Amino acid sequence: MTATRLRPPPHVLGGHWLAGSSSDPRFIFGAWTRGRAALIPVSCRFDAVRIDGVSRASAMVEELRTAGRVTGPVLVDHDAQASFWLVPVRPDAFWAMRDSELLTDRGDRPTVAMPAPGVGPVEGREWLVEPDGSGALTPHADLAVALRLARMSEGRRLRGREPARRACGRPEPAETRRPRP
Repeated sequence: MTATRLRPPPHVLGGHWLAGSSSDPRFIFGAWTRGRAALIPVSCRFDAVRIDGVSRASAMVEELRTAGRVTGPVLVDHDAQASFWLVPVRPDAFWAMRDSELLTDRGDRPTVAMPAPGVGPVEGREWLVEPDGSGALTPHADLAVALRLARMSEGRRLRGREPARRACGRPEPAETRRPRP
């Protein structure tokens, strides 16, 4: 009889992948064991793009999946009303989109507080797309397109809620004019 080795679930593999981006993975696992979010350094395995607005994160994930694009891990911070997208490390990366910021190591060693994958919300943060250990990251260009499309969609929704306004100086259509006495 041969022994079958079971593969750990994706969230476990994702946790090991995240912790491996630290010089001391035991520190990361220790924070997670205590039910806390751990400060994970960016620019080792990934950079992060912080995008303002939690509601647009789901729309962006949907845009990427509909287009058949890779969607890497996405962390939502409900308290800060922001999402963090894990993207490839590119030393030459330039990110200039409003309401967002590229977190990369430019000498300041940025970190992002991340809960363990698979545990649900911790300290107001939770994974919208959990890391699965594959190392898949959202490409910068695809993320930029998804952000633009989500903004356009938000704009259409907002415009749809506003009452239609008539331009000044235009006569009302004949069927809405009142007859004069």
